[in-house]
Amino acid sequence: MKTTRILFLSLILLGVAAGTGFAATSVSAGIHIGPSGTSVDVGYFYDDLATYGNWVERPSYGWAWRPHTVASSWRPYQAGHWVSTDEGWTWISDEPYGWATYHYGRWYNDPDYGWEWIPGNQWAPAWVAWQEGGDYVGWAPLPPSVDFREGIELNVSLGPDAYVFVPERQFLAPRLNAYFVPRAECTRIFPSTRNITRYNNVNNRVFNQGVPVDRLQRVVGRSVPRYQIADLGADQRHQGARVAQNRVSFFRPKVDKAQVAPPPSRPIAKRAVMTGAAAAAVVAAHHANQAKAPGNAPPPAAARPQTKEERRQIAQAPPSPKGRQPNAGGAREIQPVPQAKRPPAVQQQQAAQQQEARQEKNQQRQAQRQAAQQQGEEQKAQRQAAQQQKNQQQQAQRQAAQQQGQQRQAQKQAAQQRPPKNQEAQQPRQQRQPERQAPPQQGQQRQAQRQPPPQPKNQGKPPEKPRDEKQKPPPQ
Repeated sequence: MKTTRILFLSLILLGVAAGTGFAATSVSAGIHIGPSGTSVDVGYFYDDLATYGNWVERPSYGWAWRPHTVASSWRPYQAGHWVSTDEGWTWISDEPYGWATYHYGRWYNDPDYGWEWIPGNQWAPAWVAWQEGGDYVGWAPLPPSVDFREGIELNVSLGPDAYVFVPERQFLAPRLNAYFVPRAECTRIFPSTRNITRYNNVNNRVFNQGVPVDRLQRVVGRSVPRYQIADLGADQRHQGARVAQNRVSFFRPKVDKAQVAPPPSRPIAKRAVMTGAAAAAVVAAHHANQAKAPGNAPPPAAARPQTKEERRQIAQAPPSPKGRQPNAGGAREIQPVPQAKRPPAVQQQQAAQQQEARQEKNQQRQAQRQAAQQQGEEQKAQRQAAQQQKNQQQQAQRQAAQQQGQQRQAQKQAAQQRPPKNQEAQQPRQQRQPERQAPPQQGQQRQAQRQPPPQPKNQGKPPEKPRDEKQKPPPQ
């Protein structure tokens, strides 16, 4: 009965673990390995990125993805660094979703949701626009509206707000976020730069030329290392690119152009689809952040002159309390202005942001608790399975020992039933004793039978003459 309960509990725990691992299994099931290499479809992006962001349907580009838990100042191609490879300048991302969002598809700044990513099927070292000049280098995500044309400079019409700039000497830094030029400074730098965006396509491989390597080597005063791009396994895609010696490895499967089910119709991706009140709260929060931006802030109100009545009230004001000195010139001490009440719309936006942040935090805590609980249950099931196996082994050993004891007992009983050896040795003697006590006649008869009968002495010879007769000599 106890063994049955343990087996039943193990089956339940295995079912829970299988249900929890359904997402990872389903995502992995979207990978196809054939003679031409690894391939996926767009649905693989829908499922894999659902963990790190939300899917929103937009009228211009269809389904777009935006990361969650990022700051309002976040933008693509910031968390990482650049390396020179055999396919041009390549972006090494520090974000777990960078294997897809910085090498496939395009980014654009949506007026309602902020930066969003549109899936694509062509892998590239990076999809960015380049600007160079005034001892600065800048880059910005290429929007979906920019067409890729082989071997010519792309006609990119992006404003300075889309770019990030760093000094040329710091372009190869492993942590570029420490050298980004402030937003206000980008507007001043941008007019003194020129467009150097240039892509090539050779044997279905995209080359991102961008900044000339020889010129950069003269600026930094050293040679720029050059890496070879290699392939990385799908199980390591969220860990980022792997740099080893002169190779940099990426997970870069071929993306099929097949029609797939949209995110709302997929078991995994539908949990990341954002609609209704959640979408409205995000839009309101984005608009509020845009209004708070330094470039969009309203100018401060100009100071107005004091009226005659205000000057008379200041002159008639009682002296300041002990320990407080009046202002110079007899002016009234400036009192802190009470904070004006915020409009209801702004309060609603902030409340929505706080509510969303609390929900995300609660979801993260709940996910952590579920993961810890699942891990504890798995460990408990493993301990129970190990104990059950140990009990079975001990039981088998006890049964084997019991069987050996029974065999020894049977051998002992058989040995007790067998007559002693001296008794077996006496039995033939008792059988031979009557023979020894047989009468002498029988012995004589046996001896007579063994001896042949006596034969006469003249058998086979002529009869001899009697000895008393005189023998006459033969006649002469």
